[in-house]
Amino acid sequence: MSLKKCVIAALCIGAMNISLVNNADAVELKEQPKLQAIADELIAENRYTQKELEAVFSKATVQQVVLDAMTSPAEYKFTWGKYRKLFLKEDRIQQGVEFWNEYQQDIERAEKEYGVPASVIVAIVGVESKYGRFKGKHKVLDSLVTLTVGFPRRSKFFASELKQFLILTKENDLAFDEVLGSYAGAVGYPQFISSSYRSYAVDFSGDGKMDLINQPVDAIGSIANYFIKNGWKPGEPVTSQAYETVDANIAKLANRKRKTQFTAASLRDKGAPLPESISGDERLNVLMLDASEIVTEPKNSDIYIVRAGDTACQIAETLGVSCKALSSLNSLNQQGDIFRGQRLKLPARSKKLPAKAKQQITSNDRAQTTSIEGSKWEVAKNSAKQADPEPASTVQERFFFTHGNFYAITQYNHSVLYAMAVHDLSKAINLAKSNADQALNRDSAE
Repeated sequence: MSLKKCVIAALCIGAMNISLVNNADAVELKEQPKLQAIADELIAENRYTQKELEAVFSKATVQQVVLDAMTSPAEYKFTWGKYRKLFLKEDRIQQGVEFWNEYQQDIERAEKEYGVPASVIVAIVGVESKYGRFKGKHKVLDSLVTLTVGFPRRSKFFASELKQFLILTKENDLAFDEVLGSYAGAVGYPQFISSSYRSYAVDFSGDGKMDLINQPVDAIGSIANYFIKNGWKPGEPVTSQAYETVDANIAKLANRKRKTQFTAASLRDKGAPLPESISGDERLNVLMLDASEIVTEPKNSDIYIVRAGDTACQIAETLGVSCKALSSLNSLNQQGDIFRGQRLKLPARSKKLPAKAKQQITSNDRAQTTSIEGSKWEVAKNSAKQADPEPASTVQERFFFTHGNFYAITQYNHSVLYAMAVHDLSKAINLAKSNADQALNRDSAE
């Protein structure tokens, strides 16, 4: 899966790994302590022998292209407008209808058994692998070895995934050096990472195997199983309609945190136009997305305003400051969680500011601010205006009241942009299928 996933900071390669990365040599297990530690665990668990693991790792190489890819996922590179357009293209919508039609019985069975809407299941397959057309071109063994030895910030996570991958391949009789996936090690129709594959994959086809790489029916059931075990509540909404404007007291609450922070009653008290069907004790969050996502740097160079897709360590790397110092100064939690629009204090620079970062700041100083206070969209003081239906490729600033199911989607990929793209795609596919079914019924009647 699109790594559940691994939207992370810029790369910082340890000196001991640089020569290995540059040469892309075959890995010598005994020369890599992190890999040998994994081997020792697998041997202690009687899953492999030392000789078997030496043979496995001799077929692995460290790939610079994987390290490069980890620094620029789409959630970093794209504004919300571009990100949404990427997944709401007409061909992806129509291919979703075709996938749904082809596997309709299985999709509807998954919806009935797990309570996850058919349109959401189809949208996940569409976003993750474009219905199996793009499952990944990287050898998973190479990717996970590369990220274990060459990506220090997330080395522990990828070491765990590498161990899970080696167990997975043995349990499922897969050729460890032939499995292909994403640069982060996700595989198959649903792009599950190895730990998710082992935890959530189901044999939905009933053929005795849990095959997410070649069997779309297994992928359909496994996606539904994943969601229901990660907080999806059947029958409950994902998000409200979009609003162009909301009460200023509501606008100030907009954030990118991945949790429902407010009760419906408290939001109504501040002017939120929530339907009466939502009980007062239901928990929601307030989300604002803007197609441009441009936020200027303030004149004070000691402050940084967080953009969509930023991570704390990525910001630190770009601006030439210590990630640890940045986190400490702003009292960030261990995960370094930040949200769009957050104002971060910057510690003193410990190294020369990169030229690219200087250019970025200069450019941003000239850009038009789109923070709440300086938005090009009017924020009404005592009213809420529903947004007109927008074309699939254009959407400007919109406010949403997001429910728990929205954040269940972020368990699949931690980006709120991803969650909204999945939601919008699911609606578009559902509408297109409904229209196609109605047209077919009319033709049959005639």
